[in-house]
Amino acid sequence: MKKCAWVLAMLMVLALSVDAYAAPKFGIGARAGGNFYKDGSIDVSLAGYGNIGNVDYSNDNAFFYGVNGTIKFNDYISVEIALDRINKTKSEFKGGNVSLKAGDITQTPLTVTARFHYPVGIFSPYIGAGAGYYWRSYDKDNAFWNPAATVDIDNGWGYHVNTGTEIFLTDSRNIALDLDLKYVWTKADLKATNGATSITGSMDLNSFVAGIGIKYYF
Repeated sequence: MKKCAWVLAMLMVLALSVDAYAAPKFGIGARAGGNFYKDGSIDVSLAGYGNIGNVDYSNDNAFFYGVNGTIKFNDYISVEIALDRINKTKSEFKGGNVSLKAGDITQTPLTVTARFHYPVGIFSPYIGAGAGYYWRSYDKDNAFWNPAATVDIDNGWGYHVNTGTEIFLTDSRNIALDLDLKYVWTKADLKATNGATSITGSMDLNSFVAGIGIKYYF
């Protein structure tokens, strides 16, 4: 994550120093694709007793869609702001050969990405790095949890690196197809409460994201 933040800072410095007097271009777009979660293991703590063990988990892949806006400072540097919706994904806990559905997780990230481009003809390949804030919701499965229990998931920050390319579809270079690959690091705390009893655990929601979109530059 520190390397990601360092790359983001360097790209922002370039954005403010290269062609400082060039008129920026603004773009709006929409994108959709797949969010592919990594499996992991969660350490479980019981209030008053501390750590009581760990359990493996998996989160199904999910479809996402969203809108974005871009400031293109020049042909080489741009900054994108995106608001996405990652649809419900089934979250399961595993023990041995048994997998039990625990609930559904939904995420809505607002992200900022600095991108460095290397234009070649109609293509504008890029690499980038950024950060975002993730709003989350958790719908518990009453077949797994006690129906009287309350299960919450917290919101939090995430970090990412990405690569992709814009493919300009017009001679005026104002309409572009955008192909984007991204890796995200983010973590969420789960807390289940039933009366005076509560258990907590921290779940990695790291994921690989592949999207395709369309963008219009003014």
